[in-house]
Amino acid sequence: MQRSIAHALLFAATLVVALALPVQAQSTGPSHAGYDPTAPVGGHYHEGELGEKLMILESALKCNCSCGLDVHSCQFQMQCGVSPGWSERIRQSLEAGESVEAIKASFVADFGTEVLMMPPAEGFNLLGYFLPMMAILAAAALVGMVARGNSTRQALAPVTRLSNEEQARLDEAMRRLDEDESPDW
Repeated sequence: MQRSIAHALLFAATLVVALALPVQAQSTGPSHAGYDPTAPVGGHYHEGELGEKLMILESALKCNCSCGLDVHSCQFQMQCGVSPGWSERIRQSLEAGESVEAIKASFVADFGTEVLMMPPAEGFNLLGYFLPMMAILAAAALVGMVARGNSTRQALAPVTRLSNEEQARLDEAMRRLDEDESPDW
């Protein structure tokens, strides 16, 4: 009883201390108003039609800072020095009236197909599209073969009636087994 009271008091004290501490949930990295942390909060670039196109392009292009993230995620999570410039280039191109496809093509021309988050389904890249599916099918076939045990109904021995001699031998073997496995108590 005393232990449960002590546990309840410890929990309550921990809760009071946790609620009294200041919460620092706000990121200290780049703000969503753009890549400049001193930028005003009201000018969010990812709003409206231009913002939708910007988000499409930032999500389709892989940052080349070796993080493996798309431009948008890298810019706002990794505090990268490359992705803010790319985001600015995309935004300026969109504001100049270029299409999403033309901007993406310009990045591919400058950096190769490695800049795309999803490489084109052609040539060696097809292996990346079909290999996972082939591996899953091969694993399913292997599991099916193991579960089945490669046995068929014809391979099983047919059940026949035991002769009196065979029945007596079986009964004797079962009796000996029962004696050997009986508990000692």
